[in-house]
Amino acid sequence: MLTVVGVLLMLASCLLPCLTFWNGITLPDQDPTPEAIQQENAEALAFEQRFQIAASIAGALAILGLAAFIYARKHHRRATPVQGRK
Repeated sequence: MLTVVGVLLMLASCLLPCLTFWNGITLPDQDPTPEAIQQENAEALAFEQRFQIAASIAGALAILGLAAFIYARKHHRRATPVQGRK
């Protein structure tokens, strides 16, 4: 069960930055006014901050997922006896 949780956490860590990236993509205006340029710059800065937060959270999820996966695999190995030895 813990192995599955670890794998799911690692998958979530991969998807989080991708979803943040796709939600922040917009096309610029063809003939922008100075106000539109300032608005786009403000939106780009806000997007960059959201992406940095998402990347930090994704890193933490990846570390937790990897730790859970490694712990589950080591615990599973100790619980199952090696066959062929007496």
